[in-house]
Amino acid sequence: MWSAGIDIGSHSARAAVFDGQAVRAATGLVSEDDADTAARSVLGRALAEMGLGQEAVERVVATGWGRRQVSFAHRASSELVCASRGARWLVPAAGTVVDIGAEGCRAMRLRPNGAVEDSAENSKCASGTGAFIELAALYLKVPLERVGPLALAADGRADISATCAVFAESSIISQIHRGEPVERIAAGVVWSVAIRVTDLIKRVGVAGQLVLVGGGALNPALVRAIEDIAGVRPVVPEQPQFATAIGAALAGQSREAGRPGPRGSEGAW
Repeated sequence: MWSAGIDIGSHSARAAVFDGQAVRAATGLVSEDDADTAARSVLGRALAEMGLGQEAVERVVATGWGRRQVSFAHRASSELVCASRGARWLVPAAGTVVDIGAEGCRAMRLRPNGAVEDSAENSKCASGTGAFIELAALYLKVPLERVGPLALAADGRADISATCAVFAESSIISQIHRGEPVERIAAGVVWSVAIRVTDLIKRVGVAGQLVLVGGGALNPALVRAIEDIAGVRPVVPEQPQFATAIGAALAGQSREAGRPGPRGSEGAW
């Protein structure tokens, strides 16, 4: 049976297609369309890669910020559940999972069967999310993907507040005006985010393998900073940004996902 998972963020959408044995496609796009339109577009793109139409997918599960607006989904499921499920699929030894997204960051400690035993979330302050690194890239006038390499090349790091996004933003501007090298500011930004992420890890504890997923896991400097602060080497699976969409696609294999429910209804698998 073919199932699809769609992860809808505030300005991006990702889709994964699962055939019951393996993930057959995973793709994403940046979109300013409404959640429903973006979901249709990204799923269509994923299926087009395999030469399939949407009728080939029997069950669709939506997750993410805009999950309740995906009208054609059979169910909606929380990011926490989908991220942990996707991470466990990608890294079977995963015991603690951290999902670093643009809108929020969450840490989950898993039971041996993969269910979430404890969790902590940081979705109210951008200083612990990918959005803050995106903002820093804007101020530093560098592409987002360059922030990590710049931070790794830095000789030390600038002092960037880790307590509040507003203070952190002010710190970046202040350091730029002082003539601080871009590399040191990038390193300070990444360290600031890593502190907030590591606080979440400490709240849930590390059990088994520590796995990082989400777009933030693509930043090598952030991964290294988390390792330095937490004292634990994390694992980053291939294409970690699709873990939550993969988890949603896996949830679509559940029999419960086959019964279309009210728009935006949640599934707790």
